[in-house]
Amino acid sequence: MKKIEEQLESIEEVLSLVIRKNASIEKLIQTASESQNKTLSDTLIELKKHLKHNLSSQYLETYLSQIQQAVLNVPKESQVRHHHHFDIQSKGFIISAAALLLSTAISIAVAISYYNESSRLKETDLKFRVARQLSPALTARVDSIYYEDPALAELETQKREANELTIKEAEELLKHKQMEAKKAKELLKQLKKE
Repeated sequence: MKKIEEQLESIEEVLSLVIRKNASIEKLIQTASESQNKTLSDTLIELKKHLKHNLSSQYLETYLSQIQQAVLNVPKESQVRHHHHFDIQSKGFIISAAALLLSTAISIAVAISYYNESSRLKETDLKFRVARQLSPALTARVDSIYYEDPALAELETQKREANELTIKEAEELLKHKQMEAKKAKELLKQLKKE
């Protein structure tokens, strides 16, 4: 969880840095356009001064053509190139995005696993509580055995379960043998009748 928070903080830092750089670029563009406008206004002021002093039409025509040329050279809008691609600088962002995606997927998988385990434990808890209500003496004895030595209780439980399984297998084998013996007796009776 701390890694995710650290990654989120680093992403926030990167975003704030990008926002600050974008704002500074916008300021630079604005100051550049303002300086061009100021240059044009200064030129016009100079032109007015020259007109007052020199009324020569030839001089005025050349000066006006220079101004017209300067105005034509000034771009109406500043062109900004949008360059979108993956490079070394964006590698960190891609890696952190992939890491966040992977950690989110793992977190969801762990949460689902814990939810399933919790449901199973709730069922077991309910079964134990029912057993406690039905036979308080037995559950008290089970609790005392478990709390005295949990490892021994588990070992004893495994032995009893194995014994129970062996008994069930022996009973099934006995039933199977009895059925075979019964079939053999019936076959014997049929053979005797013939």
